[in-house]
Amino acid sequence: MARHDSLFFPPAANGWAHPGYTPRPTAQQAARQEHGWRLFGLWILFGAALYQMALCLVHTHVFAVRTAMVGAAEFVLYLGCLLVLARRLQLDVVAILSLCAAYLLLLALLRGSLDAKGFRDLLIVLLFYWLGRSVGDVRTADRFLRILIGVVLLFGFFEMFFVEYYSRVFNVFSYYVSQGGLRGTNWIKDNTLALNSMRPEGIGRTILPGLLGAHRVSSIFLEPVSLGNFAVITAAWGLSKEKTEWRWMLFFVGAAMLMITLADSRYGLMTISCLILMRLAFRGRMHYLLMFLPLVCVLMLIGIALFLPDYHGDNMLGRLRITGVVLSEFGIGELMGLKGYNLGFGDMGYAVLLTRFGLPFFVALWIGFWMIRMKDEQGIRFRAYAALYMSLILAISGTSLMALKTAGVLWFLIGCCALREKPAVARGFADTPAPQSANRKASHVS
Repeated sequence: MARHDSLFFPPAANGWAHPGYTPRPTAQQAARQEHGWRLFGLWILFGAALYQMALCLVHTHVFAVRTAMVGAAEFVLYLGCLLVLARRLQLDVVAILSLCAAYLLLLALLRGSLDAKGFRDLLIVLLFYWLGRSVGDVRTADRFLRILIGVVLLFGFFEMFFVEYYSRVFNVFSYYVSQGGLRGTNWIKDNTLALNSMRPEGIGRTILPGLLGAHRVSSIFLEPVSLGNFAVITAAWGLSKEKTEWRWMLFFVGAAMLMITLADSRYGLMTISCLILMRLAFRGRMHYLLMFLPLVCVLMLIGIALFLPDYHGDNMLGRLRITGVVLSEFGIGELMGLKGYNLGFGDMGYAVLLTRFGLPFFVALWIGFWMIRMKDEQGIRFRAYAALYMSLILAISGTSLMALKTAGVLWFLIGCCALREKPAVARGFADTPAPQSANRKASHVS
């Protein structure tokens, strides 16, 4: 009498399996599943870059989009990241998320109010970093960036040369007014673009004003500031590559310079110049010097305020001086994140960050950022370039660093550069262990 016992007869051999048995996927099936999850992760990333443009399109032609709908769209993207991470949930991810949530809840108890924006900003950093670390690598990041650059330039040239039609398709001004981000009156008559798409009279365009006029292109990001930020991230990725990949380096840097020209991004022009100098001068461990750049920036801001107390120009130097004045007046309450968290600091990024999270938490996150183990020299360079980008943007901008449409891309790329163990591919029945004799021989040789 034949025995149907899985201990003696494997399910593949006799066609029978007990109710709790789950067949292992073959190596080919596991590879297809891995590819499917990678594509899903990239669609999430494209969604993070394009969701504002899609919502603006809906707002212009279908119905008014309010802040709640924008928040719901972001929640769907975060949920997608969690679905990707949940398939191989790692203890360190859960621990870091739990510690950050516990800290923010403690701050909420001490303040007497909950800062939802702080939770949202940390989710962007952690989820998109782990998304890149889970499903990304350098090749995937290259392909993603090339496609996204193509989309950005396509819409950018459409806006530059056919601005009237672009304005009909995307009523950016009305979209931001609907969310309460702008006043209902427009200082530029009949303009449907973002307010900063035109520089005020007396300032004008910085890059090629005679050729391109006063209009600053926003492309898919709806704001020229975000296009400039994306251009810096693109240039940082290109400059981090090895010398043997100089063609791709030129491609990414050239695309970045083109986007900066379209957006007339003074910050982007200055930052890319610094990145090029770093690529020429920095080697090996010198990149770790960027760890101290936020402290240097804060001291420089305070120094500008001290040495130029009577300067009130409506330009970048004037903005830096005001930021330095505010930072020099911070007390223990502001530095610990207990006071000033509910104030609008405008373009003062360091003031926003310190009052929202507190200095101890910011220092802990910054140290953790530098403790990430990178795969190779490209990863080490890109982390240093990202540190330069973040440190400088906090000096002149309040919230653009944590805008999902660019922050998601940045942290995904950092995750792609991080060192990680290769996922174990489930073995099929054709994969058999090495013979015992071979194992003995290998151990003898070693």
